[in-house]
Amino acid sequence: MELSKFSYYSIKRFFFIPLILSLSYLIYFSCPKIITNAMLETVGKTLTISNSIYSATIDFSKSIYDRLVYFQNLEAENLQLKLEMESLRQAKNLENTLKAENIELKKMLNVPQEIHKSFITAKVVGTSISPFGASAIIQAGANEGVKINDIVKGKEGLIGRIIEVSSNYSTVMLVDDHNSRIPVFASNSEFRGILAKQNNDLKIIYLDKSHNLKVGETIYTSGDGKIFSSGIPVAIIVKITDKEVYVETIEKFNGFGFVFVESGFHTN
Repeated sequence: MELSKFSYYSIKRFFFIPLILSLSYLIYFSCPKIITNAMLETVGKTLTISNSIYSATIDFSKSIYDRLVYFQNLEAENLQLKLEMESLRQAKNLENTLKAENIELKKMLNVPQEIHKSFITAKVVGTSISPFGASAIIQAGANEGVKINDIVKGKEGLIGRIIEVSSNYSTVMLVDDHNSRIPVFASNSEFRGILAKQNNDLKIIYLDKSHNLKVGETIYTSGDGKIFSSGIPVAIIVKITDKEVYVETIEKFNGFGFVFVESGFHTN
């Protein structure tokens, strides 16, 4: 880069000398009687050629200088890209290593492989909520692959499970049905119990008396019982007494709209 600048200014000074000499010649011998037409033509042509060569050389030098700057910047960008690619390669290698270690740990701990699940969307066509039960009918049945004990969810959490299937329709037992029993655990304390409806209240029963549950804590399915997969949001604790823990369902099911039917976890 420094060599380019030196060449640029050296050429500029070199071609500036003839120009100064020619002008000095005209000024020094400026007497009209002495300067002949032929001499004037010679001086004029010399100046014209000198200026042309000077301009062309300056343009060429500037072009060379710009190219050097361009290639220098290109080299810097190329180096930066190489560094970024190396960083990505290392991150990918780390990801592959962690995946391999995870697989080996699962084998050592005898952890079962992940269960493949399938989902379908179904329209709710009717509900039946009374003191004796809470259920809904959805427009999806055996023809769509729905099976008994399939899980039914909404946008926020669990709605219930399939208890009856026809060709094109299915019956869903809702979470707050008196016959529903859902194994659950708390998000913070991880105490386990059973979610059930008693009288008109939804409670967690069979809970260890030493629990430290708190109001506002989220309740999830525990996966016990091989019907509901683990980790589905079900309810939120709204009241705690000496003997009872009261909850409200997360999914505010109003009997309209669409639900998601999940298959693949339970075993018949």
